[in-house]
Amino acid sequence: MNLTICTILTAVIAFAEGAETADLTVVNGHSNVVASGVEDEDAEVKVADTPEFLKLATDSQRKEYIELEANMNVPVGATRKAQDLWAKKIGEPVLSAYEKHVAAEDAAKASETARMDRAVAKLSQAARTADQFIRGIYSNDSLTRKQINAEVTRQMKLLPKKVYNELTLAIQ
Repeated sequence: MNLTICTILTAVIAFAEGAETADLTVVNGHSNVVASGVEDEDAEVKVADTPEFLKLATDSQRKEYIELEANMNVPVGATRKAQDLWAKKIGEPVLSAYEKHVAAEDAAKASETARMDRAVAKLSQAARTADQFIRGIYSNDSLTRKQINAEVTRQMKLLPKKVYNELTLAIQ
């Protein structure tokens, strides 16, 4: 099987985000990674095809980006700044494709935030407060992804069972 460095990147990211296994496949030149999560053995996370900006980059440039993305010990905000600098250093056409990718990611995050806002507005005050606190952790750019995942998991375990159930059902 011919796996590109970008396919391997998606597997590395999946494992960095807590996956136990990752099935790598290439069909008609399109790579896909399906990662099974640690917390819920039945949960699967589909990782999208290789972003256009990485297809346009050279192997060494992709490797550099992969190293930035896969480092779980760097704060999220610093990682984003490093990725932005990486794209600027590379220049066109990678820079434009990267900016388009980031804009699409940001739009997807904004859409998901709006969806969550609508769902959470219908919950109890305790669940809304818990949601606000958890989202605060996720949006803290001074934390690493590893710290974010650990803190969210810790805080979720501290919630009363009723609030935990209400919150987790609402966000699905």
